[in-house]
Parts: sequence; structure tokens; C-alpha cells
Amino acid sequence: MKCQAFLSVGIKIRKYTSGQSTSNFDFTDLTKKRKVFLHVGPTNGGKTYHALKRLESSASGIYWGPLRLLTWEVAKRMNKAKVPCDLITVQERDEVDGARHKAVTILGSKTKGFSFTRALLGIAADELHLCGDAAAVPLIQEVLKVTNDNVEVQTYGRLSPLVPLEVPLGSFSNIKTGDCIVTFSRQQIYKFKKQIQDGGKRLCSVVSGSLPPETCTRQAMMFNDETSEFDVLVASDAIGMGLNLNISGIIFSTMKRFDGVEMRELTVPKIKQIAGRAGRYGSKFPVGEVTCLRADDLPLLHSSLTAPSPILEVLALSFEILMKICFNLVL
Repeated sequence: MKCQAFLSVGIKIRKYTSGQSTSNFDFTDLTKKRKVFLHVGPTNGGKTYHALKRLESSASGIYWGPLRLLTWEVAKRMNKAKVPCDLITVQERDEVDGARHKAVTILGSKTKGFSFTRALLGIAADELHLCGDAAAVPLIQEVLKVTNDNVEVQTYGRLSPLVPLEVPLGSFSNIKTGDCIVTFSRQQIYKFKKQIQDGGKRLCSVVSGSLPPETCTRQAMMFNDETSEFDVLVASDAIGMGLNLNISGIIFSTMKRFDGVEMRELTVPKIKQIAGRAGRYGSKFPVGEVTCLRADDLPLLHSSLTAPSPILEVLALSFEILMKICFNLVL
């Protein structure tokens, strides 16, 4: 009954404000039967690699990602593979002649959940590939019952070992080649970079989602280049989104971050996502290490790495999405 009520409100708005027939109501088509692949598992397991290879081989397709920098990197990869791909972000739109593929990013952090839900329910594609944590599988399976899609779960294991250290870094003088200091403040990024370089032994590259993609790419290339003198990385949590970086060890400068209201401890998925960037299969650092700057942060790090990610129970919905679901249910 609630669905019918919401549907009724939606139709009345369209009918009496635009004068058009309710049969022309602009709902996203939820009736197309799709094949949905859920690529799940820890970082450095090959989830994104396999999904993108499928995208490259398709006649047309869309990559939809949470980070401008990663979206830019995917578009660059597709075009390098001779698969013309448009890039569409809030800041830029780069259209390629003959492109039947697009790399698109989310338009604003406050609507990320709504945007992903809308894509999950409404993209009219033959195949939909989702990459993420296994904790999301039950919720996604339940939601996709509405669309009557075929869902296939593909599980991946980590390709290289990750070793949590028993001792903190303690001092920047203990940093080694290939290490990455992770912080959640732009001000701290440049403060740490100066402190490390003032020691006279290391040069730092910087990667942050707030930097232009071209700048981040150059910084990442310098860090990845074995002949470069830039052998330490100072980064934001943007590195947790799947950027190609040859990291030996992750060092958390803190286990808390400001959520817009107050300082809160990092979640288990966030800790795993960032820590997992240490050690990359096929690189010169096949075994990853992870620790903290301070000893009092180690217990949370260690417990999080062994804890299962909490099963997701809530999906972000907007009124528009809810009307589309209800319309499909009452057909």
C-alpha cells in the first residue's frame, strides 16, 4: 500500500503540473533483465582488473567510479588499449571521436549513495559488473530481486601476502623505500612531506584526490619509477580506491578522521581498503607491510584486519528511486 501511495503522488505531480498522460511518466526501465556480476574480495585480488578487461572487450559500456582520479585513469587505460572512451567528471568532459565507452564519476559526495543505487537499479545494460567487499552481496542480491536480474558472485582472494607489523614506525627516520604515509588532511600531507624531506635522505611524491589527475599521475609515475629519487609516498585515502601504485608498506598516521561533524575511528572496510594497497602482485614489493605511526593505534589496526566487514543492511534511496521501484512492483 505504501508503494501505491508513493506512485500515486508521483503520477499526480506529473499529470497536473505538465498536463501529460501518466503513460508517458519518465521512469527508468527496471524491466530489462540483465546479467549482474559481483566481483568481491580483498584489495589486490584482481577484481577491478577482470571487470575492466570485460569492459574493454564489450561493444559499448560505462565505467562508473567514486573518484575523479580513478575515473580519469580508467579512461586513459581504455584509450591506450585502442578502445575509444569519453571522460565525464564534474570538472571536465573529454569526448573522443567514435567512442562507445564512457568513464564517469559521481556528482558530489552527498549523493553518492543515491547515484550508485540509481545506477544499480536503472542502467539498462546487458551486463553490469560491480566491484567491492563481500559484505555488500546479501543486500545487493535482495535489491536486485526487484529487477529480476541474474546475479553471479565471483570471489577473489588476495594475490600477495599482507603482514601487519607489531611495532609502530615511531619516527620518519625509519621510513624505507616504497613506504606510504597515509593521512586524511591536505595540510598534514604537505607537513609530513616537508618533515620527511628535511631529513635529507628521502624525496616524496604526493597523491591526493584534490589534485588534478594529471598531477597525481606524474607523482605516481615518479614514485613507481625504480630509477627515480622519489621513493616515499605521502597520500590521502584516495590510494584506497584502486590506483596503480607500487607500495611496500602502508603507515597510518592516525586511525581517526573528521566525518564532517566530529573525529571518528576509521571503519573496518576503510582500514582494510587502505592497508591492502601495500604489496602488489607482480611488482618489486610482492609482500606488503602495514603499521601505524604511533603505538596506541596498533590495536585497532590489527583487530580490523582480522575482523569481517559488517554486512550492509541499508541502501541509500531518494524519492525518485523509490517511485521507480514502486512503479515496477505494481505493473
